[in-house]
Amino acid sequence: MIFSLDVPPTSDRLVREKEFIEATSRISSFNVCSRPGIPISPIEIRLTKDRLSLVSRVLSSNNDAYKHTQVVLDLCYKLGFRGDATAEVRTLAMLADAALQAEDFTRAYENAMRMVDIVMKLRGSNNSLNVDNDQVQEATEVCWVGCFQLGRQSEFHDLKKKLQLLGRTLELCPPEKLHDVLVAWRHLEKEDIVNREKDLIQKKQLHIGGKLLADSLRHRQRQDGHGRSHGQTWDHASMVPSATFNIAASSLRTKLQQFHMPSPPLLSTPDAAALASRTFRSVAANFLFGWSAEHNTFAGFSPWWIWGPPRARCLDCWWEWFFSCFRSWSCTG
Repeated sequence: MIFSLDVPPTSDRLVREKEFIEATSRISSFNVCSRPGIPISPIEIRLTKDRLSLVSRVLSSNNDAYKHTQVVLDLCYKLGFRGDATAEVRTLAMLADAALQAEDFTRAYENAMRMVDIVMKLRGSNNSLNVDNDQVQEATEVCWVGCFQLGRQSEFHDLKKKLQLLGRTLELCPPEKLHDVLVAWRHLEKEDIVNREKDLIQKKQLHIGGKLLADSLRHRQRQDGHGRSHGQTWDHASMVPSATFNIAASSLRTKLQQFHMPSPPLLSTPDAAALASRTFRSVAANFLFGWSAEHNTFAGFSPWWIWGPPRARCLDCWWEWFFSCFRSWSCTG
């Protein structure tokens, strides 16, 4: 006898039962309590009529559970709502509300817009497919209420997103609710106009300030160019004009000009001419030139640097030139 060990094919009912067991285990891991201090039991989970309320209890028992959107959605699917768009919208509304209570407006906005996408798909497919109209209305009701609550939150400061949420609310809400939504819409429009005017004023002020700064820089550049044309340059490190250093140099030059070197006492003595004559004769003895008494000039090889410039041919002119050179040598020496 041969026994078959083949696993029977998986049915939808078996898959749903397996997923429900996994959901029961996950709810228990979130420490959901049936009563204070008493964890919820698997039989209580199975006997709960509104299984989506278990999702709400998970979110209320864990402050950070709303941050795990896909985990909570997967829990919704495993509780028997896979493929149920209305249940998915209700779960997203719970997540958005939990994020709103925690003032996490970014996640609340993301969940709200995800709700809108699902509802718009439902409304678009309602005419072509066999979709329950009651489910579409329920999903629409949950969606616009969630968008309206988030769109009128004063603590939510993103006006663009709030206007987008209220615009979706106007699109999805029933006619009798249009007045309330329009009041909130007009309030946001006024606030948006005030903010736009403030931004425009700030932009104008920045533009004017930038223009003034550019004009100031151009004026400074012109001043720098004028200073350079007058011999003044600017040091980028200290921004001190070099004219300051020129003033110091001119002051030093003035002091040096006022400094007087006294003349050697030799030139003021009566024997200065005799001493110069003797010195000249002793030096001139070493050169090949002679004195012409006839013409009262020097003769022979006599270079001009010895007896003076070429036009100083007479002896008197030569002595005048010699004493001027001697005075210059004494002052510089």
